Amino acid sequence: MARRGLNQRDLRAMHSMLSAVFFSYAFFLCCSARDTITYTSVAIANDGQETLVSAGERFELGFFTPEESTGSGRYLGIWYYKSNPRIVVWVANRNSPLPDDGAAFAITDDGNLQISHRDGTSYWSTELESTSNPAYREAKLLDSGNLVFGDSNNTLLTTILWRSFAHPTDTFLSGMEMSETLKLISWESRADPKEGQFSFQLDEGRNQFVIFNDHTEHWVNGASSDFFSSERMPDKMTNFLLNTTGPVPQRRFLLKTNRSVRYPKSRNTTLPPSDYNNTRITLDVEGELQYWKLDEDKKWSLQWMAPRDKCSVYNACGNFGSCNLNNTLACRCLPGFKPTSPESWRNGSFTDGCRSPAVCGQNDTFLRLKMMRVGQQDIQFPVESETKCREECLNKCHCQAYSFVKGELNRVREPINKCLIWKDVLKDLQEDYPYGGPDLFVRVSKTDTDVDGQSGGSSRKKKPLSLIVGVTIASVIVLSSIFLYTCILMRKKAKRRESQQNTERNAALMYGTEKRVKNFIDAEELNEEDKKGIDVSESRILGH
Repeated sequence: MARRGLNQRDLRAMHSMLSAVFFSYAFFLCCSARDTITYTSVAIANDGQETLVSAGERFELGFFTPEESTGSGRYLGIWYYKSNPRIVVWVANRNSPLPDDGAAFAITDDGNLQISHRDGTSYWSTELESTSNPAYREAKLLDSGNLVFGDSNNTLLTTILWRSFAHPTDTFLSGMEMSETLKLISWESRADPKEGQFSFQLDEGRNQFVIFNDHTEHWVNGASSDFFSSERMPDKMTNFLLNTTGPVPQRRFLLKTNRSVRYPKSRNTTLPPSDYNNTRITLDVEGELQYWKLDEDKKWSLQWMAPRDKCSVYNACGNFGSCNLNNTLACRCLPGFKPTSPESWRNGSFTDGCRSPAVCGQNDTFLRLKMMRVGQQDIQFPVESETKCREECLNKCHCQAYSFVKGELNRVREPINKCLIWKDVLKDLQEDYPYGGPDLFVRVSKTDTDVDGQSGGSSRKKKPLSLIVGVTIASVIVLSSIFLYTCILMRKKAKRRESQQNTERNAALMYGTEKRVKNFIDAEELNEEDKKGIDVSESRILGH
C-alpha cells in the first residue's frame, strides 16, 4: 500500500509551528538576560541598553554613572539587581572613567577581559598573559556577585584565571576572605568611585583589622589593652570577614605573635553560609566600616559601624592626649602635659598629641584616672599588691603609667593579681569610657600637679576644686557688690525720706506760725473794734 504524502493543510500547520518555535527562540535570545560573555558573543556596550544578570537575578553588571555625579563619566560596575537607589558593590575602571558612551566590554583577541574605547584606548583590563585560543575564554557573573573569568569547554568554566572577589573596591561580600593581600578602599566621594583616602585590611603581623587614613591608623579593632573594655568587632562579622562559616578555632590566624587577640569562645559556633547571603561590609567615604543586612522587608539596615564617634578614632588626641565626648573640646592634654604643637591644637588638629614632661625623680607621683580606655600595655606580670606595682613603675624611668588588676583566686585560693606597665608613651586615651575599665595611674611630677601621691589624685578632682574656688570667689564678689549697692540704695532712700519729712515738718511749722499770726492779727482787730463799740475808760480798767 503506497504511503500517503503530506497534504497542503499539514504542510501549512508544520510551517506555522516551526515559525512559532523559531520566533520564540529568537525572542528568548534577544530579550532574556544573559550572565555570560564569550569571545564570540556580543560585547556589552556603554549605552546602558544591555547588562549581565546573574542566574538567580541577585546581581547585575553593566555601565553606569553614579547617581550623585554631576559629570558625564561612565564606569563598569556590579550592583544589586533592581536596587533603588543603585547599590554598587564593585567598579572595574574606578580610576579611569569613560568620557562618553563610545566604549564596550568584551573578550579581546589576546584573551583578556577589557573595556575598550572606540578610539582604541584601553580603560581597564584583566591583564592576563596572552593566549592563542581566546575562543575558549569565558566570563560569568555569579549569584554571589563574583565575576569570574577563565578557560571554558564551551559548557563550564574549567579553570578560573581571574575573579573580581580578589580585586574588591569598597565592599566585602559573602565568599570573599579577608587577608593581608586583600583590602577595601573607599570611594573618593559618593559621586566618584575613584580610590579615596581610607582603606581597610587585616594586619596579620599584629593580628588586627585596621582602617587606615592614607598611611595613618584611623581605627584598630581590639587596640585597647586586654584588661580594658573595647568596642571590638562582633563575632559574626569576624567570621564573615574570615570566611569561616563552620566551627572556628578560637586562635585562627592569631598565632603569628605571642600577643594574640583573644576572641570570645562564642566564635566556636556553626554559622550557616545562608546567614551571610544578604549581608555586606562597606568602607564608607568618611572612613566608617559599616555592616549591612537585608531585612525581611527587603530594606538594608545598618547593624554595626566603626569608628562610632570621634573618640573611637585610633589615638584621636595623640600621645598623652585624652578624648572626652562630654567636653565641648573633645581633646585635652593630661595634667602636667602640654600640646606638642599649640598652633595645631588651636586649629582643631590634635594628632600631634602632647609632650611629656621630664619625669624620673624623687619628686614623682601618680595621677589617678578612672574609667579610662588606653592602648595595649607593654609589660604585664603577676604582683602581690598595688603597692608593689606602684613601686615597680616608680623605680623605672621609662614607666609612664601602671594599672593594678585584681585577679581571681587560683587553685590554692590565692589571688592572681596583675600589674600592667606602659612605657614611653600613652596612646588611644579616652575618659569616661562607657564600657569602664581598671584605674590608670599616670606618672607626673608633683610640681606639675597638686595631687596627693599616696592616695592617688584624680584629674577629675582638680578641675572641679579649682572651679569651686573660682565660683566661690566670684559669688562672694557678686554678693558683696549686690550688698553694697543695696546699702547705698537704701541710704539714698533714707536720706530722701528724711528730707521729705523735714520738708513736711517745716511746712507744718510754717502753717502753724501763719495761723497764730493770723489769729493774733484777727484778735488785735477785734480788740480795736471792741474798743470802739464799748465805752470803757482806761481808768476803770485799771481800777482808777
